[in-house]
Amino acid sequence: MNIINMEWFTREAILVLILGSVFAFLLTYTFEYLIKHTDKLQFQKNTKRYLRLPILYRLAGFFLISLVPILLLGDTYFTFQKNGIFSFPDPILCLVSFLLFLAGTLLIFYCKNYRIVLEKDAILSEGVFRKHKRLFWKDIQSVRFERSTFFLNDGKNQIEVVSLLSGFEIFLSALEESVAPDLYEDAFRKYKKFLRKS
Repeated sequence: MNIINMEWFTREAILVLILGSVFAFLLTYTFEYLIKHTDKLQFQKNTKRYLRLPILYRLAGFFLISLVPILLLGDTYFTFQKNGIFSFPDPILCLVSFLLFLAGTLLIFYCKNYRIVLEKDAILSEGVFRKHKRLFWKDIQSVRFERSTFFLNDGKNQIEVVSLLSGFEIFLSALEESVAPDLYEDAFRKYKKFLRKS
């Protein structure tokens, strides 16, 4: 009897996992389509070059969100099978699910809005949680590299460009084309050392 119940329990657990995964996939596909479509329209409209966080960060956000239905549906279903009474999920589990959903949403939102924009005459830093900054290439006074990040300064503002951004090589090319060599040579040397160590 116990063996039969365990087999049935495992079958139901797999069903909940599949349903949660299907929900997560549909949500992921919808978000990713909207992100790509929006980025494509922006690129076609103003022909700017964008550096963004790798897609892995967005997928991490989608993964956190996908855990929510799996936890809630699983807890509700297994409680019903155990007691024969339908009840809402445990309040602590609801809180955990809310925090996972919030963290996933914020991560996706941050990745969607954080970007470095390369223009012909300037570089911009944009993000929902950071001050928007714009430096003209001709006004840049110093370029340094520390801890996997390039720091560009014009004497008033500073923009940080992290090396893990997708399209980072485009930034390096733009820097070489737009800034005097004596400003970035030392930073490039440190960057090459960083690549050798990593």
